[in-house]
Amino acid sequence: MMKNQKINFNLGTITFWIPNNLFKFNDNQSHILVKYSNAYGSIFIVKDEYNKLKFSHVITGQGRTDVEIDVSDLDSMDNHMIAASWDVAKKQIKLYIDGNKKYATTNIKY
Repeated sequence: MMKNQKINFNLGTITFWIPNNLFKFNDNQSHILVKYSNAYGSIFIVKDEYNKLKFSHVITGQGRTDVEIDVSDLDSMDNHMIAASWDVAKKQIKLYIDGNKKYATTNIKY
């Protein structure tokens, strides 16, 4: 969890590693990886019970946009790099796993 950090909800990127053997990617359970909220918005990255990695970008009073990638085939014995980016001006959020090994983008509707 991030503490005492300010996030620009209009433009930004988060990168981090999921260390090997933290959890199984096909375990049908939810795992919260990033959770940050303040009065302006929220950012969440979760491995959900459907074995999808989901990035949610929220601007309070304007809306929420999600992008997801099926991760059921990722090997839990390997480290995996995660990157999530958002650009409200360009109306896009993106999610990457291990560089561009797995990649998804969604248009922001607000």
